Amino acid sequence: MTKTAYVNCNLFTGLEDKLEENAWFVVDNETGKLTKTGQGECPEEVDEKVDLAGQYVMSGLLNSHAHPGLGDYRNYPTTETSVTVKALEDLRSGLKGGVTYLRSCGVNFDVDVKLKREKDFHPYVGPEMMTCGKTVTVIGGHADGRVGEEGDEPSSWTVNGPDDVRRAVRSQFKKGAENVKLMATGGIMSTTDLVDDVELSFEEVKTAVEEAHSKHMTVCAHAQGALGIHYCVEAGVDSVEHGFYVTDEDIETMKEKGTFLSPTLIAGYQVAHYPHPDVHLSAFSIQKMQNALQDFYDHVGRAVKAGVKLAMGTDAGTPNNPLSESWRELVELTKAGATNYQALRAAGLGSAELMKVDSEYGSLEPGKYADFLVLKDNPLADVSAVGQEDKQVYQHGVRKF
Repeated sequence: MTKTAYVNCNLFTGLEDKLEENAWFVVDNETGKLTKTGQGECPEEVDEKVDLAGQYVMSGLLNSHAHPGLGDYRNYPTTETSVTVKALEDLRSGLKGGVTYLRSCGVNFDVDVKLKREKDFHPYVGPEMMTCGKTVTVIGGHADGRVGEEGDEPSSWTVNGPDDVRRAVRSQFKKGAENVKLMATGGIMSTTDLVDDVELSFEEVKTAVEEAHSKHMTVCAHAQGALGIHYCVEAGVDSVEHGFYVTDEDIETMKEKGTFLSPTLIAGYQVAHYPHPDVHLSAFSIQKMQNALQDFYDHVGRAVKAGVKLAMGTDAGTPNNPLSESWRELVELTKAGATNYQALRAAGLGSAELMKVDSEYGSLEPGKYADFLVLKDNPLADVSAVGQEDKQVYQHGVRKF
């Protein structure tokens, strides 16, 4: 067994709103996990010591809402090959940007599930991944589209009633998906609905939750309008995604049930402010986002201040919103009213708890994987420090960038 000690750093473990100054930590190079931490002179016998020269160390980012492989927005067909190539590019650049673990919330052709299954045989560089595959929507609803060379492949499961929902969840489970993504309301990118349209019924959402939870899968729900959010919260989803118009009543219920909110503010901000000329995005979608943007921040801010459990997701893959820039969500969360620590915790233990991997990820403490970032500036003072382009990124104790 070989060990490496990282010494002379300011350590943000993720457990409290403070730094441990003049800190050190030891990594078991065989397991990739931390064995000990401390302050002052490192007394451990190790094989190598790495002097971090007073820099700042924090856990790698956990992005709880990402779409690896999404985002070409091209006029030519979306195929399984194009999605796979894009996903591998996204995963590599995402890790370089500091994301060491992500939860997929929908990928065409179940590419995320297939990549995870193949990683032991054909390794690639990227974050660890909780998979989802195809999403679940209604006929004509958000994410009901066609992909493939001839447009002959559905992009999502289109359901009409609880039995269809049950079949969709069981089918994704059989493929190896770990997370179920429900499209409970209308959305921004779809061109046939509004954000407050209720698409999945309460009975359909409840069936999905019961079926998924019986198989130890998590359920996240794209939910923007108030009534759709209410159905999802009452039905017991693990997380509400976006939450544009979450009500005070549902905020209280979320607190009681332990339901997470994963806002993805950066996705909304980018669509409303920076529609790229090369991105084929309808004026209708841009206008919807511009109309809802302030409400989005206001409602998320109320939830954060009320103490709803917070995870950090970005909706990576939406326009001008790459996985590599996941750190930008930290900035937007603080604009909505989160403290720097609340935002950083959402990207650490919050997301780890939502994904049920907090026993090994999400904070820097003995027994957990040594997934960490080395920064020049203090992220607790300014979360934009995480955006440092040349930051050091370690995964399981191995420097990747």
